[in-house]
Amino acid sequence: MNVANVGIIAGTGHMPLHVAHEAVERGHRVVAIAFPGFTDPAIEKIVPEIFWLKLGQVERAISVLRSHGIKRVVMAGKIEKSNLLRLWHLRPDRRALRLIRSLSDWRDDTILAAIAAELQRDGIVVDEITQWAARLMAPLGLLTGSAPSQRQWKDIEFGRRMAQGIGALDIGQTVVVKNLAVIAVEAIDGTDRTIRRARDLDFPNSVVVKMAKPNQDMRFDVPGVGPSTVESMIAASARSLAVEAGKTLITNYAEMIGKAEDAGISIVGIPADGPVACDRRVFPD
Repeated sequence: MNVANVGIIAGTGHMPLHVAHEAVERGHRVVAIAFPGFTDPAIEKIVPEIFWLKLGQVERAISVLRSHGIKRVVMAGKIEKSNLLRLWHLRPDRRALRLIRSLSDWRDDTILAAIAAELQRDGIVVDEITQWAARLMAPLGLLTGSAPSQRQWKDIEFGRRMAQGIGALDIGQTVVVKNLAVIAVEAIDGTDRTIRRARDLDFPNSVVVKMAKPNQDMRFDVPGVGPSTVESMIAASARSLAVEAGKTLITNYAEMIGKAEDAGISIVGIPADGPVACDRRVFPD
């Protein structure tokens, strides 16, 4: 990719900070669209040009990007869909209202594709997140020193099918399973709350499986895990985490693995199909 102006639509978590660092290191001039209460203010230390907008200010966001010569943007960090359904979090302008009226439903893919199409109308292309975060993608193999037990490997294989099933329906990406039974399914509440629901149901020693949707659009809503995922697993007494290799972003890798090791939690990157069991330890760069 040629060095040029790059826009970041910054959601929650560490990912916008990573993308900002990556873009600046490559010599790009970066302009960020951020949202109070969602975007980490630390982005201001990385990006010199940042505009804090309310959710729903679509026309303003596009105007900012166009006025700064931005033709490519990356959507980094998620804003949970539940926030879009809480009107007090929104300040929709006319363009946003028109977009909302055009939606056939409120599925994640529908909303995000509509936003991408709106940007495209003004000549702004949404990049795949992997162009800016390839080093953060989960590798194939064991990420921790401990491996899942034989029973847990069976739960992981079962959970993979279940996670892919709910992904195909655009319900969520994560399931919590135990003894070949689904304990909790991610929906609008997000991964961490899904895991903690398993705690509330009192099913310790469970397995968490997170997979990309079939035909995952890598421009947005890419699966992601991090230290908070492990913290939720600790709270729920879950014992193993399996994520799809090559399609799951891991933020704060060292911290996440450290927390898992201390808690005796195994983490593994698995393929979309084929055998899941693996005894090969991997050490990402």
